[in-house]
Amino acid sequence: MLKKPWYKREINILPVSTVDIVTMTQNLAVMIKAGVTVPEALDTLVEQFGGRVKSILRRVNEDVQSGELLGSAMEKEVGVFGPIFVSSVKIGESTGTLSENLTHLSEQMEKDLEVRRNVQGAMLYPGIIISATLILGLAMATFVLPQMAGIFSSLDVELPLTTRVVMWLADKFQKNGYILSPAILILALAFVVLVRQRFMDPIVHRVVLKIPVINSFVHDINRARFTRMLSTMLQSGVPIQEALEIGGNVLPNYVYRMSVRDMRNKIESGESFADIISSYPKLYPKMVQRMIAIGESSGSIGETLAYLSRFYEQKVAIKAKSLSTVIEPLLLILIGLCVGFVALAIFTPIYSVTEGLNL
Repeated sequence: MLKKPWYKREINILPVSTVDIVTMTQNLAVMIKAGVTVPEALDTLVEQFGGRVKSILRRVNEDVQSGELLGSAMEKEVGVFGPIFVSSVKIGESTGTLSENLTHLSEQMEKDLEVRRNVQGAMLYPGIIISATLILGLAMATFVLPQMAGIFSSLDVELPLTTRVVMWLADKFQKNGYILSPAILILALAFVVLVRQRFMDPIVHRVVLKIPVINSFVHDINRARFTRMLSTMLQSGVPIQEALEIGGNVLPNYVYRMSVRDMRNKIESGESFADIISSYPKLYPKMVQRMIAIGESSGSIGETLAYLSRFYEQKVAIKAKSLSTVIEPLLLILIGLCVGFVALAIFTPIYSVTEGLNL
């Protein structure tokens, strides 16, 4: 196939909204269930949407009109329809359960979006407080402390250690403040970018799982995503080997991703899923192991995993609401210690001078 010239290629700056994909999937499922053919349904969707989604649907529709299957056409849209989506659509087309599979996919994406919003909401307040504290501290070090240092140096008293530390900082920022402040901000930003890189996952994700309070939250997020992903794919007719292979790439935490990839290798050797899951007690607790064993023995593992996913999604929602309440006192203590240190450094020499004058 000939590639388009670079000047004719579509420039995509922002990702496609998950809400748009969920809405499109729901509408497509309803129309197909009502007996509308896939090409007719895609024609209708092209008219409903605008922007980048419209152009994506138009390309998918053109491929389907030319004889391709829907799953194959969607697979070409890299970064829009993920491996879970494409695999479920392909299985649905081959088994005649496309509308049911699309419904499962829309439900999964809605739950994933809800979990993501809960996590973002929980991290918003601490992020704002930490950022504001850093900026305010740098502003004080650049503009306020140098003025105080001049006063302290004129005092005829022995300065305490806290004051000498503050004066040392003030001297550094007075001489190089306009370089140090941007440099610290850039380093902080670079650190955040660095820890978010894929090659840092093995280190960062293991450390996160050892941090008190946060680790249980991360565990529940990954358990919710794992059970939801697996239940959706199994209920869509995707073989468990393929479901685990895809799941080894979509889970947010590296440790969980590696466990799922290891599960795939073990299940190919003939072990039961219940026995495999029990070999990771720190990641999947007893309740998960027993529920999966019951589901596997009764032939309803997809429904069992769906129940577990709802359980963990509710836990994530509850913890997200309370996480700010837990983190807030820790942040206040940290800020209080910083403010107390500066206050002690400022008022101790002033008190010494005042006491000397009274004598």
